Amino acid sequence: MIIGIAVPTASGKSTIAKLLEEKRGAFRIRYSMILSEIARERGEDPDDKATLQHIYLSQREIHGEDFLSKELERRVIENKSPLIVIEGNRRIVDITTLEDIAKRRKDNLMFLFIDAPIDVRFERYNNRLREHGEDPIPHEAFIELENNSAEDEIVALRDFFKKEGLLVDASILSPEEIFKLVDEHL
Repeated sequence: MIIGIAVPTASGKSTIAKLLEEKRGAFRIRYSMILSEIARERGEDPDDKATLQHIYLSQREIHGEDFLSKELERRVIENKSPLIVIEGNRRIVDITTLEDIAKRRKDNLMFLFIDAPIDVRFERYNNRLREHGEDPIPHEAFIELENNSAEDEIVALRDFFKKEGLLVDASILSPEEIFKLVDEHL
């Protein structure tokens, strides 16, 4: 089974992916992991969202719209894990990649979109920064991250995942409840 998780920033994708990794033994991979590797190679902050967005946009311009999804596909296609969680899908091209991976692996595919209101996500984002010893950002800076062109297809993914998969509100359901819902569909 392949689970593709898409979300706006700080909705809870990593929390759910970690639960699937811990409780179901899932192999977990993130698009941002690839971008973080590029950032490290360049001597840039691998944890800064704005840096990763900039790297994504510049690499997309150089290597094409699907460069990140093709690199991810290369990394997971031969993985033998019976459950693979791919988190951080943000583009329509990512849907095609998820479908290609599932088809090549002869596996089932589940789409999961985790959402939460912007104020909830803003607070979660700043809590994450505080946990890492960083200063929180103002609301305007969070809105700027949300409006970055690297994030411009999130609404389209939400609509697709709502129709073709599961759409959950992480401000209403706890991570454990979301995990249970996903687990029931495995």
